[in-house]
Amino acid sequence: MIELLLTCSLLGTVHFNLDEVTDIYKVSNQCELVEVVQEWIPLVNIHFKEDEALALTVIYCESRGYANATGYNRDGSIDQGLFQFNNRTEKWLEDDIYNKELDMYDAETNVKAARWLSFYDGWHHWNSSKHCWGRYG
Repeated sequence: MIELLLTCSLLGTVHFNLDEVTDIYKVSNQCELVEVVQEWIPLVNIHFKEDEALALTVIYCESRGYANATGYNRDGSIDQGLFQFNNRTEKWLEDDIYNKELDMYDAETNVKAARWLSFYDGWHHWNSSKHCWGRYG
């Protein structure tokens, strides 16, 4: 694993993890996505120590960086916030993990929950947008 530290916005430095040196071409494309959601770099850098670039890319793919984004699913569930947490996942987190009500439209709550979930259980919770972020993760 190769770690590349790059400033691709005005708001901060982001860690990019590459499997091979030949994957460096991916960074410029990913940097373009990160620039769209660059306002979230400081918050993401606090909570995602080595996966900042991937986390920012998932934010881009899920909500384009809009903290109040709402997605309506065919099954009647809704997705909320930067990482588009499904209301069923939110309920599980509230009842079994945090033992309190969560506001997934609050950017810090959303990012903290995403960090916990990605660390605990991996990135598969965002598989519906993996066609967008998967080539970078």
